[in-house]
Amino acid sequence: MASSTMLLCEDFLPSRLADGNPPKFAPFSDSVSQANRWLHEHPEVAVLKCETIRAVASSHNGQDGNTHTMSYPAGKPKDVKRFSLRGLRIWYQKQPGQEKRHSEPPQITSIDVLPKEQDDMVESFPDVLAHLNAQIADYKGQQLLNIQTLAVPRDKKEMDSEETVLAIQTPTKLVHFLRAYLITSDGAELPPEVHVQDFIPHQVTAGKVSTFSTIFPAFESLSETFAKADKWIQANPNISLINVELSDLLLNEELSYCGSDTQKCFFSAKKPPFGWLKIVRIYYRTTKQGSTPDGKLVSLSFSPEVKEKKSLFCYAQYEELGDVLRKVQVKCEGLGGVYVGVQSIWTYPEWESGKDVFQPNTSLHIEPRLDGTELLPQLEIIHVSMVVQ
Repeated sequence: MASSTMLLCEDFLPSRLADGNPPKFAPFSDSVSQANRWLHEHPEVAVLKCETIRAVASSHNGQDGNTHTMSYPAGKPKDVKRFSLRGLRIWYQKQPGQEKRHSEPPQITSIDVLPKEQDDMVESFPDVLAHLNAQIADYKGQQLLNIQTLAVPRDKKEMDSEETVLAIQTPTKLVHFLRAYLITSDGAELPPEVHVQDFIPHQVTAGKVSTFSTIFPAFESLSETFAKADKWIQANPNISLINVELSDLLLNEELSYCGSDTQKCFFSAKKPPFGWLKIVRIYYRTTKQGSTPDGKLVSLSFSPEVKEKKSLFCYAQYEELGDVLRKVQVKCEGLGGVYVGVQSIWTYPEWESGKDVFQPNTSLHIEPRLDGTELLPQLEIIHVSMVVQ
């Protein structure tokens, strides 16, 4: 039996509406509805955080998506799909003695705020945050769980944040938007005004773009960026953390692949390879006394190990979500901290080495896309942010 402090998760994928290539699936709100029905049946669940996840599309066991597989491509080549699904993952702990409900079940709400169109561009990130604050102020009796920065392609006439079918390859035009997760709670105060603080990895060496080759810049490690974030938290005792997340920032090709502006919501790239920089984003509110737990901000990454190497008939097989989650539970239980962020991150290996070597602590991740027919390996990593005394 899981202890009351053990970190657990439950996934909800959208329902299939019609066949096709790719099939048509229900919007993201369908996953939220499934989650709320599940919460009604499980009164022992105490929701910590929510996140929008990317699931490997699969026809295995009659399922359209497989959230347990943490690698792509996976299985036999003939079964690999070129799209993925966007669903909801609930991170939670169990409350002992709460098997029978004595009040109304909690309900999760998700709020999406897309930047408004402005000629050929879109609004900036501060504008989107202001719109979000205006919306969540209307949700009385609900507790703000966390906020997530997501992206939608801008190669369509209309941007749809509820779309749940994603191409495996990254589009050349992307727009960032914010998704907030709230949950009903007895005696909850008005949702707080949200503020954001970003921490960008320091660039160590410059990049170089030429006709025949591209040299990417080098950046400090993810742990070094988290150290800067922790220093800022310690220097601001009047803040209350909402959540900490890792967000992707597309490198600017025209500036020799330096980091783009975090205040922008629109990103475009003319050609691959694409460089993604992991930045640390802190969502917080200000209070007179502050309520962030005392301790140090700790960054933990958990990746699946190879179980079987790639063969002629099958792609490499990695540990599944349950295996990695057990590692998360053992490590986090030992630290005994407070969770301020949990998320799933898909990343690429250091492809220039010629090996499928994944480095969770690396800030820069390269999506080469050298050939449109090539299925480049990707791996899902569970990243946990905690405040530990």
